[in-house]
Amino acid sequence: MIASDLFPPWLFPQWHKQNRRRRRRLRRGVELASVLTKPAAKFDPNSPLRFVGDLQSTNGLSRAFRYEMDRWAAIYGANPPQRTAEQALILAQPWDYPRLLAEPPEWFQRAYRIGLWVWELEQFPSDWRFALDIVHEIWTPSEFSANALRSGTDLPIKVVPHAVVVPKDTPLPRSRFGVRDEQFLGLAIMDLAACPDRKNPLGHVRAWVQAFADDPDVHLLMKVRFKKATQFALTALKREIAGAKNITLVQENFDDQEISRFQRMADVYLSLHRAEGYGLNIHEMLEIGVPTIATGWSGNMEYMGRYAHAFPIPYQLTPYKDRTFAYEGENLCWAEPDIKAAAAVLRKIRADWQVEQRTSERRVGDPS
Repeated sequence: MIASDLFPPWLFPQWHKQNRRRRRRLRRGVELASVLTKPAAKFDPNSPLRFVGDLQSTNGLSRAFRYEMDRWAAIYGANPPQRTAEQALILAQPWDYPRLLAEPPEWFQRAYRIGLWVWELEQFPSDWRFALDIVHEIWTPSEFSANALRSGTDLPIKVVPHAVVVPKDTPLPRSRFGVRDEQFLGLAIMDLAACPDRKNPLGHVRAWVQAFADDPDVHLLMKVRFKKATQFALTALKREIAGAKNITLVQENFDDQEISRFQRMADVYLSLHRAEGYGLNIHEMLEIGVPTIATGWSGNMEYMGRYAHAFPIPYQLTPYKDRTFAYEGENLCWAEPDIKAAAAVLRKIRADWQVEQRTSERRVGDPS
């Protein structure tokens, strides 16, 4: 139980900080919308898109945006169609618009504008409303996210799943992270810079410990990223791990190739999130072929059913509560995954892995 379960949120400094942040975002957004009024434009499917966005970051959202650019590069090929109309795909969440569109290119003023957005809970975020006056249309990668966005706008909304294409990279050497080649290796990847409780890092530790206790022949690497405002989550995570020698935190920044090579190290992937707008790492791990355990709720359920090595975990919907007060709305909820069930699936996947390892060893030793 966290303190905000017992007391009203306005007693907490973080709640006031988030409210000030939302008001500041909204004020800047409204100012931007007043100078970027939508032109009377229509989408022309025969004219190529231009792209505006933050493509330099190393987080999952920017990686998803790069997938989108690669998708259109493949569609256009070496000879893109003639430009008959200006139209922009804005690769950013609306709260980044004031920074990215402060000095837009000249053509943007007359362009048909599409926003590529993704949202994790079931209500439209109030501090995004200004962006409805900037874009003509919204694309989003899941029906789950689309339903949330439809609750706040009548703009056209199109579901466009992320164009995940995993490169055939070699895994990073396990020794770099203190893991032996013969150990059963689990991975969890989570950005905890904004709302750590949504990613549920403590749940991952608890499932791993329930499954394997202090077994030295297994290891869990948790790749995590924090900001100053979420250092409390790092402290809590270290406390939860305590003396467990088979769990290690990885706080390095990886580029796209490094994250792909990191993913390919895994024998199992774990995502016991409480909500996902899409779940890019989950989809990537499934495409690689890694057995993947994930909470059976939100955007990831729209593709997990296509994979035999996907293991949705049962959950209960619970009232939304988190220590950063990252979301606002009435009667918000998210999923609480069943940790005991996740631990049982982990043990089953490991048992299957052990059988496969023994079979492979026999094949290698067979003189015939």
